[in-house]
Amino acid sequence: MLRPRIVVVAAQPDQALLASVAVLRHLGARITRYDVEAGTLEARVPRLWRSALIRLRAAAEGEGTRLTVESDALGWPPLFQRFRGGLLDVVKDAS
Repeated sequence: MLRPRIVVVAAQPDQALLASVAVLRHLGARITRYDVEAGTLEARVPRLWRSALIRLRAAAEGEGTRLTVESDALGWPPLFQRFRGGLLDVVKDAS
């Protein structure tokens, strides 16, 4: 796993996880584990030579949620930027 990346959104942890599912699916990922009570999810995203694992952990932070996102994907920074941008758009539209 690479260094974790953080996204803070103005939503409750369960809402942030659900929004993350929508964004990851839009990026072509398959959700392999979703545990709203633990505030975690795992997904596999297809890549050229092998699928990449993405792990998210959601924790309440003030009025919002802190998402810790990790992946073993090659080329992870651009994929993370697409995820982050999509997530912020989805959360903004939901409020």
